[in-house]
Amino acid sequence: MSSNFEHSVSFPFSTQDYWGLLTSEQYWRDLLQATNSDHGVLESFALDGDEVTVVTRQGVDESNLPKAVTAVRPGDLEIPRTCVFRLSGDTVIGRMEASVTGAPAKISGDIVITGAQANAQYTGTVDVSIPFVGGRIEKAVIEQVELLLDAEHDATVDFHKG
Repeated sequence: MSSNFEHSVSFPFSTQDYWGLLTSEQYWRDLLQATNSDHGVLESFALDGDEVTVVTRQGVDESNLPKAVTAVRPGDLEIPRTCVFRLSGDTVIGRMEASVTGAPAKISGDIVITGAQANAQYTGTVDVSIPFVGGRIEKAVIEQVELLLDAEHDATVDFHKG
């Protein structure tokens, strides 16, 4: 069982400017502070030419989770996440993988960022391998992912403004 999601956000600056942010370790530290200050940790950052790999650990407070989730997995959720971005011409192509520690939940997705005003298109899959309630939990996870992507968008715009 798995559920697909699509999400997009636009930025008031170019894809090249966005790439400049993605390749800055300080950007990732600031992004985690702005979007997940209680749980967010930058585990590693590596820039190798036109590719950047970022490993974070994020979390969701139990109070922000629906009962369908806390009934199966009580407590705050810890979410290890790896993002790999590469610059290909005027396009940034990314891949994101995340899981939920102590739960059979995986999130994966692709990100394509293009345009004179950067537009990020996210497509992905959430897979929660729990019989009977997995689909309901997947919907809740997708809602949390979309909230996170929107929060990261807002923090990125603020960070770009300086």
